[in-house]
Amino acid sequence: MILAKIHNAFDTLTETEKRIADYILEFPEEASLMTAKELSGVCGTVPSAVNRLCNSLGVAGFAKLKISLATEVAQKGEENEMAAFDPDDTTEMIFKKVFNSGAQTLQNTYKMLDFSKVERIAKKLATARRVFIFGVGTSSVIAVDAAYRFSQLAVEAYAYTDILQMGVMAKNMRRGDVALGISHSGATKAVVDAMRYAKEAGAVTVALTSFEKSLLYTESDFAVSVYADEKNYPIEAVSARVAHLSVIDAIMLTIASYNYDNYLERIKKRNAALDAIRY
Repeated sequence: MILAKIHNAFDTLTETEKRIADYILEFPEEASLMTAKELSGVCGTVPSAVNRLCNSLGVAGFAKLKISLATEVAQKGEENEMAAFDPDDTTEMIFKKVFNSGAQTLQNTYKMLDFSKVERIAKKLATARRVFIFGVGTSSVIAVDAAYRFSQLAVEAYAYTDILQMGVMAKNMRRGDVALGISHSGATKAVVDAMRYAKEAGAVTVALTSFEKSLLYTESDFAVSVYADEKNYPIEAVSARVAHLSVIDAIMLTIASYNYDNYLERIKKRNAALDAIRY
């Protein structure tokens, strides 16, 4: 999913690379038919800048980027474009854009995922002695939800959202534990530091973020990145939160599939407990 990769990496690019990336995002079909010299020309730069952009995206050369672009353009079909937020929009239009953004973010995230990596993460969480989940701000809600969902599977999971407590608990982790750090930016100091402490203590570290070049992603043993449309929606994690929650849900059900009969029995017990607190 090359366009999603460009979106996610955009803020980490140089100004020259951003000019090229902007053109590709706006005119993907035209860019897929150009040479590096032609693309650099319309962007007011040099061919070597196109190659540097490819390196920044982790793509082995412009020829491979063009193939990915052409394939994506051909598959685009009737997919909804992710329209930018406009303060002059009507309430109905705002709702439509936000809902479409969430749906498209999930589709883009799905295309970006490395499922062999996700499978290894699910197995690590399923067999962990304890799972400590770290998240602050908008990610704190996701951390608490993740701990609740994993606990339904008899995974001993705890969410820590207080900055001071995160560091203390991370240092108390041991071999056999798994630390799950959740951060949209992947740069939240408290979460990154907690994950570093957890790794020093011998725990396996797993990151859930929106940016592959972030410290949280690059320093973790395992990491998952979702699609983030920061270009059209600069407000932090507007649709990425939906993707983060969906990744957690999917990992939870993957773990449940390892012993489905046991999962069904636990869900019955959970429902019985919930019935007791409902009218």
